[in-house]
Amino acid sequence: MSRQDRASLEKASEAGSYGDKGAGLEKADVHDGDSGSEEVNVGLHEFDIAKQTGLRVTREENRRIARKIDLWILPMLCMAQGMSYLDKTALNYGNLYGMKAALHVTGDQFSWFASIFYLGYLIGNYPDSWLLQHFPTGKVLAVTTLIWGTIVITTPACTNFAGTMANRFFLGLLEAIVTPGLTVLTSIWYAQSEVPFRSLIWYSFNGWAGIFGGFVAYGIGHLDHPHIALWKYIFLILGAISVIFAVILWFFFPDSPVDARFLTAEEKVIAVKRVAEAKLGVKNKQFKWYQIRHALVDPKTWLLFVASIAAQIPNGIVSNFSTIVIKGMGFTTLQSTLLDAASSGVQISSLLLAGWICMRFKNMRVITMAAGNITCIIAAACLTYLPSDQKWNRLVAFWFTQFQSVGFSLSLVMVSNNIGGFTKKTFTIAVTFIGYCVGNVIGPHFLIDSEAPRYTTGTTAMFIGYVIKTVAHLALGLYMLWSNIKRDREQGKVTSYEDQLKGEEAGMHDLTEFENPYHRYVL
Repeated sequence: MSRQDRASLEKASEAGSYGDKGAGLEKADVHDGDSGSEEVNVGLHEFDIAKQTGLRVTREENRRIARKIDLWILPMLCMAQGMSYLDKTALNYGNLYGMKAALHVTGDQFSWFASIFYLGYLIGNYPDSWLLQHFPTGKVLAVTTLIWGTIVITTPACTNFAGTMANRFFLGLLEAIVTPGLTVLTSIWYAQSEVPFRSLIWYSFNGWAGIFGGFVAYGIGHLDHPHIALWKYIFLILGAISVIFAVILWFFFPDSPVDARFLTAEEKVIAVKRVAEAKLGVKNKQFKWYQIRHALVDPKTWLLFVASIAAQIPNGIVSNFSTIVIKGMGFTTLQSTLLDAASSGVQISSLLLAGWICMRFKNMRVITMAAGNITCIIAAACLTYLPSDQKWNRLVAFWFTQFQSVGFSLSLVMVSNNIGGFTKKTFTIAVTFIGYCVGNVIGPHFLIDSEAPRYTTGTTAMFIGYVIKTVAHLALGLYMLWSNIKRDREQGKVTSYEDQLKGEEAGMHDLTEFENPYHRYVL
């Protein structure tokens, strides 16, 4: 951006009238006296430059900026998601190598090791998001990653039920920053059309982490003369990787495109303008109570909450006890670790395909969510009702339950793509992850030891959870479609570039989607 352009911005005195549709925007301004401040609205200065100079981002500029962000930011998002998944599910591999016997706990007590993690997650959920809102992102992620990596390293020092429960609780408290935080960060860095694919790329690292963890566990199983119990190696190795990653985050992860050293001044303006086109803003550092009220009366919040509980009951079984379920089908311990890695491959493929579809075709998010959910319903039914002697068919059915990630990850995309107001967005994500925690706390307890190896109660709970999730996601899509139709009838369609720009400006001043008359939901 030239000096002349910057000078013209400083001299500009345009009041920024929103016209006839702007009554709602003018009314919204009274909520917060600092709503126009560049100090609290990240990227507002760059957006003003873009507006005053008439910047329109070309397709080539879009691609160029996206490629840079893909190179610098996306790998760290992927690594953060992968490490958090590995560290919290290390329990799965530890169980294979005698962790339960070493700690002298029952099967029900071991299930509580999985559940207590999510109780910590529940408590840390919103406070962690608050830290991301008010402090530099890279520093917050680095410190929390360092602490949770240290917690994982200390897990082998736990010798009883109480000590391990405390260890797992604090691990959940710290890891609560990751997936909710990455959901917000994706919308800060990427254009609206890019969010689905990038979100599902980093979410697919649950699967990549599962494959990596499977091979780590497989390799540990072949140690000839271990100096300590095999299950302890898993926590020591994974914790050490997290500590190293924390150092990388501290030095290389910027707060937003405005602070990115890998972007030039002109590219920062383009990067902000790309994000602003979603009419949801970039980031606001001020907590706003009225946006909490907006979230509490928003049907989307509660549909996402119900869907999240229903989605995570099956996940609480699959993510923590997959190797035990597979082993119960008639496979050996080492075979189970490798076959579990294959299920992670199904998860990765489904997520990348779903993300590509949503990026390539307009308004396919809800349809893709439904397709993933229906696949899970069929898979859970097969897993429950196929006879035990059809172990390979039941194994394939179990693999296809990994499509569960499609519905949940795209529900997070619906928040990134559709919720305006930074406080409202982070609070909606927090409510969604309260449901996530509740489901994951409940889920493991449907896996009853006395029902081994079929675990009928567990697979039936998975089936019911998938059905409820599907209904909630379809209701979410219908509500947003109805809202779009209602707004178009009452206020007219947003077709002109002038209206588009007014919607972008409203978003950059941190208005919620309820307050911004130019906002329309993407489906």
